[in-house]
Amino acid sequence: MTPEEFFMYLIIALVIVTPIGARLYRRLTLNRTTQLLREQMHQSQSGQSATPPSEPPR
Repeated sequence: MTPEEFFMYLIIALVIVTPIGARLYRRLTLNRTTQLLREQMHQSQSGQSATPPSEPPR
């Protein structure tokens, strides 16, 4: 395999693999973030009193 063929195949592989990897990573982090937010919302709803929390001072 010549160096030209090697780099040609490398570029083709990177063009195909990089977007797929980015989408998978984004999906995994989105699922993890969604799960953490649901857990936090569940904890805040179960531990929250009838009055809404006051705003922090600005």
